[in-house]
Amino acid sequence: MSTIPDMIVAEAKNLPDDLAKEVLDFILFLKVKNNSLSSDSPTDALAMMKQDEWAHLEKEFENYKLLYPNE
Repeated sequence: MSTIPDMIVAEAKNLPDDLAKEVLDFILFLKVKNNSLSSDSPTDALAMMKQDEWAHLEKEFENYKLLYPNE
C-alpha cells in the first residue's frame, strides 16, 4: 500500500507545471503555517520565492499606502 506522500508525488507527476507549482506552494504554506519549515522564520520562506512570484507580490501591494493610509 502506498503512503500518502507517495500518492501525492504520483499525482503531482501527472500535473502540468503550473498546477504542480500550486501544489508545491500549498505544501510550503502548510509548513509555514505549522512552523515546520526548516528555517527560523516565515520571512525565510519569502526568500525562497521565485522572481515572478516577487513581481506578483510587488504588483499586489504597489498602491498599498495610498489605498490604506491609516494602516
